[in-house]
Amino acid sequence: MTHDPSLDSFRRRRLLFDAASDFYYLQNHRYPRTASLDLVGNRYALPHAERQLLHRGVFGQEAALARRARRSAGAAWREKRLVVDGCNVQITVESGILQRKLLLANDGAMRDIAGQSAQFRMTEASEMALDVIFRFLDEHRPKSVLFLYDAPMSHSGALADRVRRRLRAMGLPGDARTSPSPDSEMPLGDCVVASSDYAILDKSTSWLDLARQALDCAEVARPFVSFESFVRSTPPEFHDWLRSGDEGF
Repeated sequence: MTHDPSLDSFRRRRLLFDAASDFYYLQNHRYPRTASLDLVGNRYALPHAERQLLHRGVFGQEAALARRARRSAGAAWREKRLVVDGCNVQITVESGILQRKLLLANDGAMRDIAGQSAQFRMTEASEMALDVIFRFLDEHRPKSVLFLYDAPMSHSGALADRVRRRLRAMGLPGDARTSPSPDSEMPLGDCVVASSDYAILDKSTSWLDLARQALDCAEVARPFVSFESFVRSTPPEFHDWLRSGDEGF
């Protein structure tokens, strides 16, 4: 009998969907998040990568809808100062360019699960990612922009320097610098925050998924898997969810 790889893919999707549905149920009933992830991950024998998909992609309905409600839509964000969570956006865009795993979470944010921040190095892909980000900013031109980079991340200073030079060349008001704790320096009530970090999103009054919009504009990436349909009181039907994901699962 010939082995059918597509059948294995279908079974993995079904298993992940069932695990996500259980995890979503537990989050909606306010069970502790870490314990819920361990319980579901162990029950379905999920590998680390798939546990990360749930951890970064599935939140309780209340939290997911609250974040979606604060997501900036239309062009209004351009009238405010844009404060960019630099490492978060940079690494997500690079992941898209390099075809690493991306996901669309049910809170509306696109995230990567590659965990590359500790190993970050300036490469050709880094410059390509800056091209994608600045092409989007040049087209939509916010009032001003501040890039904040996590100082402990390798090469963050060099990255901030490159961004400052690009801002000057573009004639866009703004700055870029490193910080020991970028999220603590974000004026969350007086700006639009560009990040997919859910801890930052929960504290912000308005946020923009800059990485997602820049990648979509450049047409260089699709999500690895989508949980965006997990926003009702109960999970979606499996076949509806299956159609929303990426064919490369």
